[in-house]
Order: sequence, then structure tokens, then C-alpha cells
Amino acid sequence: MSHLLKNENKVFFKSFKVFVIFVIITLFYLGINNYNGNKLIYVSFSIVSNFLIFFAFRKNSLFFETFFSLLLWLGFWFKFTCTIALTDGLFREGVGLFNYTDQSFNKTLIVSQVGIIAFILSGYFREYFFFSYPKKIIFNFPKNNFLKKNRIKIWTIFILFIMLIGFFNFHYKIYQKGLLPVYDINFLLSGIFKWLLLFGMSTISAIIIFYEASTFKKFFFSSSLLMFFETFLTSLTMLSRGMVFNACALLYGIYKFSKKIKHINKINYYIKSIIVIFVLFYVSVSSVNYIRANFFYVGKSAEFTLEKFKKEKEMPSSEKIERKYATLSQHNSEILYLLINRWVGIDGIMAVISKNEILSPIFLINSFKERADPKKPTFYELTFNLENFDSSYEIYSNVKGNTLPGIIAFLFYGGSYYLLFILMFFISLIASLIEYCSFKFSYNNMIFSALIGQVIAFRLIHFGYLPHQSYLLFGTIIITIFLVFLVNSFFKKIY
Repeated sequence: MSHLLKNENKVFFKSFKVFVIFVIITLFYLGINNYNGNKLIYVSFSIVSNFLIFFAFRKNSLFFETFFSLLLWLGFWFKFTCTIALTDGLFREGVGLFNYTDQSFNKTLIVSQVGIIAFILSGYFREYFFFSYPKKIIFNFPKNNFLKKNRIKIWTIFILFIMLIGFFNFHYKIYQKGLLPVYDINFLLSGIFKWLLLFGMSTISAIIIFYEASTFKKFFFSSSLLMFFETFLTSLTMLSRGMVFNACALLYGIYKFSKKIKHINKINYYIKSIIVIFVLFYVSVSSVNYIRANFFYVGKSAEFTLEKFKKEKEMPSSEKIERKYATLSQHNSEILYLLINRWVGIDGIMAVISKNEILSPIFLINSFKERADPKKPTFYELTFNLENFDSSYEIYSNVKGNTLPGIIAFLFYGGSYYLLFILMFFISLIASLIEYCSFKFSYNNMIFSALIGQVIAFRLIHFGYLPHQSYLLFGTIIITIFLVFLVNSFFKKIY
């Protein structure tokens, strides 16, 4: 993104770079002073992890590589360093029987580096020996077409559709994060709702904006607002705090796409878009935290403990709500807790290496035998002594929150650095290939391929629960790519 900022505001660009570097150096200084293990291992861990930022935004990076790099950085180096440098050093998202010795910390950082290096090398291998996005994209659509005549109608129908799906999902609790369905809904209908909420409706947004750019040779800020509204509403009805992921993926796709078609938006477009995203994100997280704390279950930060909740069970409802969100500082502390602790990554490694004696290729294969059981903890939770971590089971029968190891910790079930490296290398290649296919089969719609890249990256960083069912998500992605291909083929005929 540097070319945009360099061309229009060099001072802003340089200031932003200096700020990022300053934050990283400050955290590194605090981290190395508080790390009791081998300092050289922490230094190499820091170098490898922070290289991910350069890797994410290099010239020929794919969207999957960008988003997965940032999620790895947040879940490993950022989370680890913030925890040992800015808190009491305890990891609160579940580390099983991890003993907090220097040797265990050293091994945790070594395993992390092996997985990250495998991912980075896979990206360079893909870039130099297989495929990259073209330097330029050219469109030749007629001036008078269906979209140009019906743009307002299309967006109006789409927004009404979003609100309808959101209403039915929230009212009937078809798919909400951390909660089991209340009603017995047809499997196919439930699957369609999940697809629409997770990335189906964002796919529709990507298609509309792609054709708008192709037709009008510009990106409408009003369309972006509607696109962000879709991500906000779907996240809210899912009780998800991940609205920012789809929104940022679509915006970054617009940026990269505009660069390829030589219709670069002014920097004000992106500044306004980023402000809108984070305002909606703040409102979304605040609303979801409130709904969860007061109507479903409490969070895990110091401000929302199970003990407090149990004491409040006998109080009037109005008082309970007031006590849980008594002040703005309490509310913001919950968000701060989430921003530091809820990234998946380093704690999964810590939990897995705590039972090094059971790790083997056979154990990795056996993990695929896990089957869904809403009444029991997951395979990962049971095996690595995390079964008592989510105490919300004690209160609500419809709550099913899962602790996840992440893809690197999961692959280390095999107990081998070599196996971890090889599997991570090829999984990254396959993920990149799927994203590139989404680009080709969507007639070069980089906005759509950005969304697909982000969805894959998000799935891998949260990998580990029911691994045998991964075919459902990736099968859905492939079906979505095919549907987008059919839609584009139809539009090509009527244009």
C-alpha cells in the first residue's frame, strides 16, 4: 500500500512506518528483558515473526499469505511478547499442563519458528515457480449494461435480503458463535444460512462492487458503506466479534484490484473506509459482549468472571446488567483483553508440548477420528487437559465454546519438526492454489479472491476442532467459486 501513501502523503507514510517500527522495537526490548529462556532463541523468534509483516505486504504476495502472516504475527509474537512483557506472564486462553520452565518456553518458540518458516518458504516457492497475480487487468464491458441501469435496485434488494437473513438468524438462533442451535432445523437450510453469514453475502458484495468498478470505472464510497454494513449485521446476528476480518479483506481487495485496473482511489477513500470499519467494529464488539454477558454467558476477562456471575444469579436482572457493564472502563478492559489474548497460536503450542510423550504421527492421524459431541469437551481439550477451561458449561446447556490449537500446534501432534515443516509447506501451497483458482474462475475478481484468501487463512489459524470436517468448509469454498463462475458467465452473456 506504500505507493498510495507515497504519492499523496509521504509524511504520513514515513510517520506510520516509524510508528510501527517503534512499537515493535519497544515490545522486543520489553520482551527480551522479561524472557527467562535462551535469549538467542527469543531473538530468532522475533526476527522470523516480524519478517512476516514484510512477507505479508511484499509485491507479489497473495491475499492468503497477507492475512495468514498477520494472524500468525498476532497469535505468536505479539501475543507472546505482550503476555510476558505487559502482564503477569500467565497465558489465560488455555495452555494445559505447560510448566512454564525455561526449557519449555525455548521449545515453544522453536516449534513456532519451524511452522512460520515453512509457511514463508512456501510463499516464495509459489511465487518463483508457480503463479502470481498479473501486473495489469483490462476490462472491455459495454457502457450500457444491466448493472448501470439497475444499480440502485440491486443494492436495495441486497440490503433487504441481508436484513431478512439477519433477522431470521438472530430470532431463531440458527447459527451463533459459541451457542448450540435451539431449534432442529433442516441440515441443508442450516448450511445455507451458515454459508451466507460466514462469507456468502460478502461474496455477493464482492461481485457487485467488481462489476461497478468494471462498468463505471470507479469505486463508490456509498457501495463500500453498504458492504461494511453487511459484515457488521451478519457478525452481530452471529454473536461474532470477527466483523473486521471480512470487512478488511474486501477493502484490501478493492485496493489491490484498483491498482491492477489503474483506477486508484484517493487516500481519503481508504481513510474514511477504515474509520467506518473500526467504528462499526467497536459497536459490534460492544454489542456482542453485552448480549453474551447478560443473556448467554460471561467472558473470561478479569471483569467478567464466573465467580461474580454466580454471586449475581440471585440479584434482580436490572442490577445484574448494571454490575456487568457498570463503567466504560470495564467495558473497554474487556475489549483490550480480547485484543491481546484471543489470538490463536502460541498457547496451542504450549499445551501440545506439555504432553510431548504422546506425540507421534499415529497420534496425529488418530486426531481425525474426533466426532462432534455437544455434551463433551473436544479431543484437544480432553487430551491436553483443557476440559475444565471453559466453565460456562456449568451454567448453560446451550453453550459450546471450543478451545483451538491452531494449525501449527495441530501439525505438531506428529511430534516431528520435519513433519511439521513438510505439512505446513504443502498446506500453504494448496491454500494459495485455491485462492488463485478463485481469481481465475471469477474472471479476475480480486475482491472476491481477497475474501477467499482471508476465509482460508482464518480457518487455518483456528484449525483443530473436528479436522476431518475440513472438507465441509473447503468444499463450500470450491462450490462458491463455481457459483461465482456461473454468475460471471451469465453476466458476460447479458452485458
